[in-house]
Amino acid sequence: MHRFLIRRFTTILFLVLLLTVIIFALATSTGAGVERIFRIYAESPYEIAREKGLQGVDRPPAELYFFWLGEILRGNFGHVGGTAGVGFPLNEILIPRLKVSFSVIGIALLIAVSLGFLGGVFSALRPGHALTKIFNFFNLAFLSIPDFAVGITLILIFAVTLRWLPTSGYEGILIDPTPGEFFLDRMKHLILPSLTLSLSYIATFADQVRVSISQEMAEDYIRTARSKGLAEKVVILKHAMRNGSIPILASLFSSFPFLLGGIVIVEVLFSLPGLGSFLYRAAGLGHGSDFYVVLIVTGLASFLALFASLIADFLYAFIDPRVKAPMEVDKKDSNPVFFSLIFPAGFLLIFFYHWGLFRVFESMEKPILWATLMVILLVVCGIYIQKRKFAVPRKKKTAIKISGLPRPHFNWRNFYQFCRKILSWPVLLSLFFLVFIVLASFYPAICGIEKLQDVPIDFYHTYEPPGSDFLMGTNRHGQDMLMIVLVTARDSLSSVLYATLIGVLGGVFLGILTGYLKGTLDRAVMAAFDLISSVPSFFLVFLVIGVVGSSLAVIILTVSVFGLVETTRVVRARVLVYRELQFVEAARATGNTELQIAVKHIFPNIFSVMWSRAAILFGKNMLILSSLGYLRIIPATTWGTIVGENVRASLYYWWTTIFPILFIFLTVIAVNIIGKGVQKAIDPFKQEV
Repeated sequence: MHRFLIRRFTTILFLVLLLTVIIFALATSTGAGVERIFRIYAESPYEIAREKGLQGVDRPPAELYFFWLGEILRGNFGHVGGTAGVGFPLNEILIPRLKVSFSVIGIALLIAVSLGFLGGVFSALRPGHALTKIFNFFNLAFLSIPDFAVGITLILIFAVTLRWLPTSGYEGILIDPTPGEFFLDRMKHLILPSLTLSLSYIATFADQVRVSISQEMAEDYIRTARSKGLAEKVVILKHAMRNGSIPILASLFSSFPFLLGGIVIVEVLFSLPGLGSFLYRAAGLGHGSDFYVVLIVTGLASFLALFASLIADFLYAFIDPRVKAPMEVDKKDSNPVFFSLIFPAGFLLIFFYHWGLFRVFESMEKPILWATLMVILLVVCGIYIQKRKFAVPRKKKTAIKISGLPRPHFNWRNFYQFCRKILSWPVLLSLFFLVFIVLASFYPAICGIEKLQDVPIDFYHTYEPPGSDFLMGTNRHGQDMLMIVLVTARDSLSSVLYATLIGVLGGVFLGILTGYLKGTLDRAVMAAFDLISSVPSFFLVFLVIGVVGSSLAVIILTVSVFGLVETTRVVRARVLVYRELQFVEAARATGNTELQIAVKHIFPNIFSVMWSRAAILFGKNMLILSSLGYLRIIPATTWGTIVGENVRASLYYWWTTIFPILFIFLTVIAVNIIGKGVQKAIDPFKQEV
């Protein structure tokens, strides 16, 4: 456990330092650069140059990085809203906005944990109950609808129709309120945003609880407890739920990047003065553009996510002492030489960088103690390395091989069985809907309508409700909403399809490569993925847009990165198990090369994973790209763009947003159903261990 904690802490520390280096490098490439972190009160070029020299802005880049990092650690993030010395301090803006965002995230997490835990436990204990089926249906529904659609629906129900809650803002206009009135007013404004953010996470958390409790209920100690005559409540509460809560508690902190990524949509929709809306405006997608602010806010969010991940790992290791690094099989993969070198290497880096030791000694009260400590660390590290270098290697224990997976062989009989198992009525309905959407998307082109601007405008029929003349009503220009949905279907589906293909194919390739080869490449790729995963989804999109541009290809590639990371980790975990099984050893013994084993034997066993990941990623990419369209970031016109353009009108004319949202929802549901059907049909061909 201690080895795992030290390794995890060192990895997080390395990722944080790497994150600061990336932010500094990008900041120096901007117009103002790092100068924004200093206060320069000057007008003439001579005075500006003199002030830069006094402030230390004209230092070499490496030396300036350490000075900039020290200012960041002191809480000096620079200025916003003007040049250095004129703008407002950024840290005074971020702290109040962090309070707003954390208030929404905290309430959302409380709602998700309460409902998800109850629903997950009930689903695990009563899998065939009617309430379990209803709960699973709502979980699937909430996973298939974007956050902005949930928020708009809640606004239409609770704010417009029932008039129970406010539609936007963080607090109302109160004159001399009491503490109770102030608290109630604040909660009224936070209920709808928190509920919007929590509904999609309820399903994820409930599924984690259900899987964890189900696994514990199948263990031998549960049967032993029942055989002793213990009551069922005691068995569930004292044994199953106690042990099953270990991964559940640790996963709470791991959900922070997920919730922080969704805060952008929620705060923009409900006009909350939080971190997400501030990032949206700073990215130039609202009012103005400030790339330096995007860098600082993204770095702060990534640091919080990495810190939450570290807390989750420590909590997991504290609760369960049996924990060790995931899929860590060989001791050479956890060699502690790297960790013993990092501290003296840090000292050497600073000393060699300054080159003249007197510069460092001048800033220290007792430099002889620091020099002695460095020498002691270097000597101990050298002795340890020499000891390991000349130590007699231990004999490896021969692992007991179990019967592995056969190489899948598809023939006509298997294909017939596959068709019989997949052709159920939910899959057929889903296939029919997807085929209908794809074919119907070509109908506007047949009528000579290629773009949204080509849809006929009729101001005599503005905001016509759905009826016989217009099945989905009209918008403010009198354009038929059905024709608008069909015109935008091609851009919506094609962009999601491209992002899914890149994520799945790239993830399968990297997963097989890193899982089969292991070693340094595996650790480097996983460390890079840890850094990418720490950046919330919309934060990363805004950052890439600020660096590269907001073209459609850039946005699709950026969105595909999230699917690539997830697919790589899933495939890598499978490959790490498969490479230790007997059929790989048999293939190697018959003269197959490593490339042939990976392509002919391991890749076919990943086929079902590709189907399931493709279905999952298609739904996630649809939600992300639709949300980006709602924020009007994508240069193409999608279903989310239609919702974003009509969000204000939907308060009075609901059909302008409900029908595009309905098509997003049905498409994601259909793909998920088909993916699950295909996975269930393929899995019986393999006898997994």
